Formats: sequence, C-alpha cells, structure tokens
Amino acid sequence: MRALVVRVRSWLCALPLTAVAETMRALDVRSIPGAPRFVRGLAVIRGAHVPVVDLAALLGVADGQRGARLVAVRAGARPLAIEVDEVRGVERLDPAALEATPPLLSEALPACVDSLGTLDGQSLALLEAARLLPEAAWSSLRGTA
Repeated sequence: MRALVVRVRSWLCALPLTAVAETMRALDVRSIPGAPRFVRGLAVIRGAHVPVVDLAALLGVADGQRGARLVAVRAGARPLAIEVDEVRGVERLDPAALEATPPLLSEALPACVDSLGTLDGQSLALLEAARLLPEAAWSSLRGTA
C-alpha cells in the first residue's frame, strides 16, 4: 500500500495515498465557536471552506504549537484538512507490518487509528481519513462557513 507519511510531535502517521488530495503550507484558519477541541477551524482551500483537524490534539499530544503543514484529504465525499508538523513523503507500506490494533489499546487511541506498525524502526499509526472527523462533529460544523 502506498501512503503519505506525516509527523506530528512524536507520532509518525500514514494516510492511504488514495485519500490524499494535496499538501500545503499552513494557512490562516478561522476558529469556530463550539467546535470540538481538535478542530482548529476553517481554512479556505481552493475556494471552499474546509474544516481543519489539529492532528496533535486528536492524538492527545497537543502542546499549543501550530503545525507547519496542512494535508488536504477526502473524508468520504467531504474535503478535510489535517494540520501536521512535517510531511515526510510517500512510502510503500508492507501490509504484513501493519497489525490490527489490539482491543485494549484501541480503546485508548482515537477512532481514526486503523492499525499500528513500524517504519524504519519507528512506531507508525495508519489513519483512516473518513474517521478523522466524527459525524457528530461534521453536524456541528454545518452552516459555519
């Protein structure tokens, strides 16, 4: 499987390349009152207001710093951007190196973590783009553009 590997704080994360639209420098983000804590706000990407997920906050490692890059993804049919520290590049991941997250550990991780593995000796979390923003959060963002 080909995936875009990104870094946020100490986490290495991979997004299936089929879900990635583009990468870009960090953009201005307008905050949204009442949004979930891991939603940074809305950014204008290619003329559309797109929710921006702070991946550090979603993974529980937020430290108040902004990420340097945005990755635009397709979360199902909806556009979404995730804020990361670094885009490492495209890698071919061996599915055998990715294991289903053990039940006890999966309860401690966000729902967007599909499986865990390693890349160059470092832990790697495979993210599921469609689960980066829960349906309840999408509903709370309707009409905020």
